[in-house]
This record gives sequence, C-alpha cells and structure tokens, in this order.
Amino acid sequence: MKNLKRFILSLLLFFFIFSPTIVLAQPNQATTTGVRETVREEIREKTATVQAFLSERKQEIIRNHFSRVARRLTAAIERLNRLISRLESRLAKIEETNENLNTETIKADIVSGKEKLDQAGIQLENVKTKMNEIIESETPREGFVEIKEMVGEIRESLVEVHQILVKVIGDIKGLRVGE
Repeated sequence: MKNLKRFILSLLLFFFIFSPTIVLAQPNQATTTGVRETVREEIREKTATVQAFLSERKQEIIRNHFSRVARRLTAAIERLNRLISRLESRLAKIEETNENLNTETIKADIVSGKEKLDQAGIQLENVKTKMNEIIESETPREGFVEIKEMVGEIRESLVEVHQILVKVIGDIKGLRVGE
C-alpha cells in the first residue's frame, strides 16, 4: 500500500509538473510569430533612425563644405576690393603729381573690375540662399550640379577681375617710369 501511494503520488506530481508546460506550449508558438514581428519592427525602426542620422550627418557635411567654399570666395572678393581701393588711391596720387597723364583707360579698367567683382558678390549671395534651399529639398543631388556651376562662374569672374587688376598694376607702373 505504501508503494502504491508513492506511485500514485509520484504520478500525480509528474502530471502536475509537466501539464503546465504542455498547456503553455500551444500559446508559445503563437507568441513566437508575434516576437518575430516585434523584432522585425524594431529592426525597421532602428534602420530608419540610422538612415535619418546619416542623412542629417550628410547635410551637416555638405553645409560645412559649402560654408568653407563660401568663406574662401568671400575672402577673395574682399581682397580684390581692397586691392581696387589701393589702386584707386595710388592712381589719385599719381594724377596729383602729374596732371598731364592720360589715365582714362586705367580708370575704365578699374571700373569694369569693380562691376565684375560686384556681380560676383551678388552671385555668391544667390548661391548661399539657393544652397540652403537645396539642402532641405527632397532631391539635393540635382541642385548640387547647379550650385557647382554657379560657384565655377564666380571663380571665373574672380579670375577675370584679377587679370584686369594685374593689367592695371602694369599700366600704373608704366606711368611711373619717367619719374
């Protein structure tokens, strides 16, 4: 009898221990697919946040690059403006000492250089405003081609102004030879 009680007790204990796992086995399969969907959703969210971070980082890199380019172009424009003002001052001093000199062509060259330099400054401001619009747009790649062309035009006009000023400096030196 004792053995029978032990056997029945152990059998009942066995059923109580393993019966919840059998009952829990069925819903566990359903939660596995739910877990998979949850994991997939989390992965999608992570990739979306990483892509958003990367696009923000790209925009920051582009802004930094363009600000360096704009700073260099602005500095070049300022240097050429200072050079023009020095040349005008020098030309005024030369005219004071010798009023018989013909400086009309030199003055015309300086005026044309000033005009081109002013146009380059206006173009640079247009590029700055356009750049801010392009960075925030949906298709910035197409806009960058246009920005590159505009920056190239600004550089070309600065080179032209520089060449004009080099010619003016040579002309002014030619005026001073006789003294």
